[in-house]
Amino acid sequence: MNNLDNSDKKEISEFLSDLELEFKESTNSPELHERLQAYLSPWSDFKFTPQLLGKIFLLVNPPDADGFSPEISIDELTKYHPSFRTSNGGDWCRSNNSFLGQQYIIRRTKTGGRISSIKLDGINKGLTINPGIRKDISETISKQRCAILDVGNVEVDHKNGKKDEHHMNDLSSQSLSDFQPLSKAANDAKREHCKKCKSTGLRYDATRLGYSESYTKGDAHTDNCQGCYWYDPYKFNQEISASFNKTR
Repeated sequence: MNNLDNSDKKEISEFLSDLELEFKESTNSPELHERLQAYLSPWSDFKFTPQLLGKIFLLVNPPDADGFSPEISIDELTKYHPSFRTSNGGDWCRSNNSFLGQQYIIRRTKTGGRISSIKLDGINKGLTINPGIRKDISETISKQRCAILDVGNVEVDHKNGKKDEHHMNDLSSQSLSDFQPLSKAANDAKREHCKKCKSTGLRYDATRLGYSESYTKGDAHTDNCQGCYWYDPYKFNQEISASFNKTR
């Protein structure tokens, strides 16, 4: 494949940026996808950079607000450009030093030793935070009842047990939704399960508590707290019971 010069990279990048808003408004529009494929077709003999491939990926398979996207096959991606057909390393979708990997946790599925599909599995936060809690937030949460046991005298719990959210280092950026009220018993239990999750790489399975689903987002191997029961038990209960129909 031929290499792109800087002016080519700039032109393609600007085109992709111009399409970004249109894709956000109508991701499933066949016309938009056909327009993107038609534009990229003349560039099929040129090797695209990881950044350009990452931008195309985000257009055709955009993540939700928490950084999760559906799984998409490499075969599907190569309809847009052949550079998506990776070698073993998959430089455009590496976990930490690629355009995508710096922003998102990337899950790769391999078939026959080659990457066959890709999905985004949450936002890559990659930072240990200062555990301080803003005073007004602490005072508000302390007056609430435990999200699990519905008792008073609670502790202010940071929902994200991994403590890796960048904005938490800035007290002014913290919000009530980052925290929850848990009794000491509930918080101690959560702490134990979070510790086990970090040591094993396996998230807590909520079916152990009798729920019909293990997670509301991701799976056991997702390197992200959203969707785990302990991240937000109150919201977990709401989402799991939303489809419940009382029979009598």
